[in-house]
Amino acid sequence: MLYINVNDVKASIATGFNLQTYIDEANDAVDDLAEEHGLYDKTLLKQPLPWRVKRYAVVYALMRLCQDKIGSNNLDSIESEKYAVLYGVYRKELQEIRGDISYEMLTGTVAKVRDRSINSNVIFRS
Repeated sequence: MLYINVNDVKASIATGFNLQTYIDEANDAVDDLAEEHGLYDKTLLKQPLPWRVKRYAVVYALMRLCQDKIGSNNLDSIESEKYAVLYGVYRKELQEIRGDISYEMLTGTVAKVRDRSINSNVIFRS
């Protein structure tokens, strides 16, 4: 299923590259993420996608672009260093976003604003 397209990737690092392969991978990653949350019927995904889910797909595409640009030749160059740093940034952001995404977010079934809380600092005392 198509969740993002080339126009959704606005990072300057992606300028001048053919992103279609990375976009396809990112769309597949959203399908995988939905299945990990028990959502096998993709027609139940909220449309348009919630911002966090869409950002997950965009970051995934950018991370894969940087991963490919680093290469495996281990040459010391400013260009490969730039992509290596950005790969780490995108990978970390991807992990953070992934932890925020829930079944309810994917399906748009959040009942109340309180249900959207991700990190709660409630302290219980006995």
